[in-house]
This record gives sequence, C-alpha cells and structure tokens, in this order.
Amino acid sequence: MDYYACRMAGRAITGRSAGHRDRASRAAWLVRSFPVCAAGFWLLVASPSALAQKAPQRPIGNAPGTFDPDFGPVPAASVGRPYDPFDDLHRSSPAVLPMPPNSSELIDSEGCNSWTESGVRSPTVSVARLAVPGKASGEFQRGCGAYKDKRLEKAEQHLRKAIDLYPSYPAAWVVLGQVLEAQHKRDDAIQACSRATKIDPGYVAPYLCLAEFSATDADWKQVSSLSKRALALDPANNPYSLYYTADAAFHLGDLAEAETNALAAVALDPWHHLPQLHLLLAQIYAAMGDSHAEAAQLQDYLKVAPNSGDAAGARGTLAQLQSSRPAK
Repeated sequence: MDYYACRMAGRAITGRSAGHRDRASRAAWLVRSFPVCAAGFWLLVASPSALAQKAPQRPIGNAPGTFDPDFGPVPAASVGRPYDPFDDLHRSSPAVLPMPPNSSELIDSEGCNSWTESGVRSPTVSVARLAVPGKASGEFQRGCGAYKDKRLEKAEQHLRKAIDLYPSYPAAWVVLGQVLEAQHKRDDAIQACSRATKIDPGYVAPYLCLAEFSATDADWKQVSSLSKRALALDPANNPYSLYYTADAAFHLGDLAEAETNALAAVALDPWHHLPQLHLLLAQIYAAMGDSHAEAAQLQDYLKVAPNSGDAAGARGTLAQLQSSRPAK
C-alpha cells in the first residue's frame, strides 16, 4: 500500500475533509491513519502468506489436465498456486472446450477404432484429451497398430504404458477395454471403459464401448441407457449412438423409435461403416409386417456387405421373401 492509498484510507477513517487534511502536517496525518495502513498492509502481505502456508499446494510439476492423486484432475489455472475451493468444480465437471476447427491431429492421435474416431468428431473436447503428452500418444499409436494386427498382448503392453505415462487418457482406456474384451477378459474390459467415463464424462467413446458389452449380454435396458447418454453428448454426428439406441428399442418392443433412430443412423453413415443398420431395419420391418421394406433393406445390406458373415443368411431370407410374392 503506497502513500496515496494510505491518504485515502486515512480520510475515510478520520472523516477529515480534503482542505483540512492538506493543511495538516504529514507527520500528524500519519499518526492518525497508522492503524488503517497497518491493517491494509497485513491484508495485502501477511494474510496471503499465512494462508499459503496453511493451504495445500498443488504440485508445480503437474501439467494442466493431468490427474493428481490428492487433488483429482488439475485445471490449467490452478497449477502451482494455493488450493482454491472453486477448483472442486473441475472434479465433477471437467473443463470442456469447443472442438478445435482443425481436429485432424486429434483424429490421428485418438482414432484407433470407430468409437474413438466418433469421439474425436464430437462438438466439444475436454482439456484432459487435449493435454495428452507426446510419449503417451506414441505408445497409444503403437498399441492401436498392434490391436489392428491382432497382436493383443503387445497391444495391451503399449496401451498400459501410455496410461502409466498419462493416467487421464480416456481413448487409451477405451481401446484397452477392447483389447481386454478380445482376450476374453470381460470384467477387466468393463472396468477399463468405465474408467474412461470417470476421467471424461463428456467423451462419447466409452459409452459406446459399454453399450456393445451390454448388447452381447442381451441387457437391452442397459444398452438403451448407455446409448442415450452417448446420443445426448453428440446428437447430430454419431451414427453409432443411434444404432445402439435403435437396437435396444427394437429388442424392447418399441418399433417406431427403433425405425426412427435406425433411419437417422443410415443418413449419418454415407460410407457404410455400419452395414448392420440395414439388417436391423430389415428386422424392424419384418416385425411390422412390411415385407417389401424388409426385402429392400436386405438388398441394401448385400450391396454394401456382400462378403460379410451375415450375407448368406440375408440372401436366404431375401430369396424366401421374393418367392412368396404373388406373381404379377
């Protein structure tokens, strides 16, 4: 607090007018205003120092977006300063930013499978995902390559190393869940994908991972819950969320909702990454008793996936439908 600040404080506390204060000697004025200046000095200097000694400090070495075992996720603005109660907001709701206009680098670093690629194309991205260190990303890429080559043990090693380097790596947890599922370690796979939802609740990919696990167990209520959560996070760009929502609705008997979501998913999938959407629509129309629409969807499926494992069954069903039609 400088001399002029003390003058203003002294005026406020003593009630003296500006003219009277100017006529008074500086020494007399300092005697009157000393208590105010002393209190101001303590507030500006001594009090923050005392609070800093008592308050826990976030480790300066922790980068923004990392996970501290004592404090949780480290917000960018809180590194190396005294603990602030408002930082607790970041624990329940991780910082979320709009997706950068040029997200190609992020796609390259996260896009290992269809789910993580769909997560990259979400309208928002968390600080944790933007703060992945280069070494961790490199291990993730090596693990992704091994997973695609079906070298599952090697993939697991690289992915676990990526997580060791950066525990708050949601994409690595999701792909690790897929690797563990391929190794028939379902419980560990569920834990891995569930961990990703805790690190970044706004990341779509782990909900799709868990929805797939629930679908293989025919737990359609859980599939519905998980897929709708994913759909709420990205309602405009993600055909996978719509596919699982439609599949769950079909098995739960809501044919209208199933048809609506399946058709919306087809519209978002011009490259036919989900040919099984046409099989699902064929099932829906069969349940509705619409054999013409069923046959049309089977034909569409065979156009985009003629060599798939379900192609033979689709051809057989289509042949039966065509043979049962009355001759023109």
